[in-house]
Amino acid sequence: MLRREFLLTTAAAAALPAAVDAKTRIGFVRSTHAKLRSPAPLDDGLTYEQVREMVFQAIEYGAPRAGSLDAKIKPGSWVVLKPNIVFLRPHPSYAKGDITDFRVTKAVLEYVATRTKAGRITIAEGGTYRSLKDRAEDNVVTQDGRRVNAFNFDWGHEEFPGFHGSLGGMLDEYRRAVPSKKFDYVDLSYDAVRDAGGKFLRLQVPKAANGVGAFGARPDYFVTNTITKCDFLITIPVMKVHLQSGITACLKNYVGTAPREAYATPGVFHNANLHSGHSAGGRIDPFIVDLASFHPPDYCVVDGIRGLQSQEHSVHRDDQTVRSNVILAGEDPVATDAMVARQLGFQPHDIEFLHMAARRGMGTMEEGLIDVRGDEPDRGNVRWEKPKQWYGRCNREWLIDEGAGKWKAYRAPFDTLDLAEVTKVPAGPQASYKVAVNVQASGHRKGYLWFGLRGHAHVLLNGQPVVSRESDTRFRIGQFQYPIELQPGMNRMEFRVKPRAGQALLSVLITGSRNDGDTVEGIRWL
Repeated sequence: MLRREFLLTTAAAAALPAAVDAKTRIGFVRSTHAKLRSPAPLDDGLTYEQVREMVFQAIEYGAPRAGSLDAKIKPGSWVVLKPNIVFLRPHPSYAKGDITDFRVTKAVLEYVATRTKAGRITIAEGGTYRSLKDRAEDNVVTQDGRRVNAFNFDWGHEEFPGFHGSLGGMLDEYRRAVPSKKFDYVDLSYDAVRDAGGKFLRLQVPKAANGVGAFGARPDYFVTNTITKCDFLITIPVMKVHLQSGITACLKNYVGTAPREAYATPGVFHNANLHSGHSAGGRIDPFIVDLASFHPPDYCVVDGIRGLQSQEHSVHRDDQTVRSNVILAGEDPVATDAMVARQLGFQPHDIEFLHMAARRGMGTMEEGLIDVRGDEPDRGNVRWEKPKQWYGRCNREWLIDEGAGKWKAYRAPFDTLDLAEVTKVPAGPQASYKVAVNVQASGHRKGYLWFGLRGHAHVLLNGQPVVSRESDTRFRIGQFQYPIELQPGMNRMEFRVKPRAGQALLSVLITGSRNDGDTVEGIRWL
């Protein structure tokens, strides 16, 4: 999709304000960009100088509303840079493209150190490796016979051409170059907020200005001092495909802010209890947004030099690493992640956590309100491989027939509608339910109706029968798939459902002509 084609569907566009200045800027710079002093092919390995220039140019294009990044960072501020360094070699789940390119992190560090009046600059991350002070022996990394962690792990010369050495060495370099500023590293795995007695303290997700609170299964989280107390936070993720949330970039990077010392289970060192305690609707998206709510990104710089397709960690395939040689930058994490989704071949409206973040007022995912500056986002793209079980975001906007011609609007929190629960009518043998959905199409759209079903369903589209189907087997999204065609404008789909085996479950998704799980372009559920 070309930048000039970043238009909303008819229904969504009608609801938007006319003011052009409401648009949020995203800087988008490829290694081929015409303004670079040393442009390079998209498959080139790049030097630090080339990556640095791309980062600086993207930050210039993606200027925040304050006018520039240096104008937004107040004098004396404590600025935290949060890259993704989840694994160190030779962890079996590590592959090139799994973590933020150290050249990108260094370039952002250099920018903040030399072009802003920040007083303290901290690089902060919590990964699946023990601190040198941790007495546990599992998930320990050794190098040349000595125990190391993210701070002193030596990456050598080949992993990130133009960068060599360690994170600690990088910080030492800038301590010497800019002695007026303080530089340090915080391992977020060991930075949990504690009460007066030293016990881990859970904090409630702060309510947004519009009243929206937590999305997770429980609303109180273990969080870190650094994230909650810093003045300015820059998220520096690597863009990748994610097995559960579809994509990982600016907002998903917050999972690394959850302190492993509080969430890990004995014998392992990952946030197992974060997943088990805060997931909702079978999704991790709720706690992604909840964690970001404690301190939403003040700015975002996305490493699109290389990433992983299929899923977020190594599947031990040589073709999993995909090189794109692109940098994105902007102050709106929702808009930036929406552009990342496009780069990876996803529909932004299929990414659950973007809807949640937009509901909290963290930003916009509507492409008609995003001003992409620099390179055209669609040029030079490759289609990244999605997870095998991927499917887009199902309809959430239901109409429930209450009888006597009355319909009640109901917004489902997740993909699956439990009709007995929503209607309060038990799913007995005599029960019968009638629900409808309205979908706006910007033109003729051919695609496939995916519906999951537990029960018997008769389906109508614009008054015409589509299919009758019965299922008392395991419920799943996309269980049944049928070709359909939507007409321009409003389309109405009705489902008449009878329960089976004491349940009446339904989900509805319309995919495109590839039938690959992505929602068909140009529609909105209303």
